[in-house]
Amino acid sequence: MPGKGGCVGEGLKSTPAVLMWLLTGSAYLLGWIIGDGGLYKLNYSGDRTEYRVVVTQKDLSIAMRCLVPLFESLCSLLNVASKVRILTGSTRVEVRVSSKRLYEHFTSLLARLPEFTEREKRLFIAGFYMAEGEKSGRRVRMWNKNKQLLELLGSWLKEFGIEKFSVYLDDKRHGVYVLEISNKYRHQFFNIIYGVENFKADD
Repeated sequence: MPGKGGCVGEGLKSTPAVLMWLLTGSAYLLGWIIGDGGLYKLNYSGDRTEYRVVVTQKDLSIAMRCLVPLFESLCSLLNVASKVRILTGSTRVEVRVSSKRLYEHFTSLLARLPEFTEREKRLFIAGFYMAEGEKSGRRVRMWNKNKQLLELLGSWLKEFGIEKFSVYLDDKRHGVYVLEISNKYRHQFFNIIYGVENFKADD
């Protein structure tokens, strides 16, 4: 995860606790970002460029209790001075950080998604499920337009012992696919994503 100048963790105290937090918090937040947000490089007149890290969410309380504290902690660790902003719309809330360093942190992490460690895989799935998953608890389904991404997540789940799942086109009009896990493995799935350790590392 390159920092400014391409150095991993530049400007950070590379203690085991800090590095573990960067691993856990970043993989989890990336799941949210890819599931229900984005990484944007915006070019304006006058050769001005803005880099945005965005997550949208229907529930303001989730954004305030979960996303904002995690982004603020990560920004602090990466020495990112940009504020974590909340923009409210008629139906959704946007959590936004305008920062080149944070943008590059997540694009670097995204580039090595296929090589994630087991812990990173679990945390990414947890964040992705929070963003794009069915929350009824009766079924496990996650939606996205990127079929290949859902198939990758399915291959990870297979590594964790979930043998039966399917990826299929759920909304032809909008090109949305769904990853659906057999009800037989429902409890096992929740054990996988909720069984990871707390994100906050000890000082």
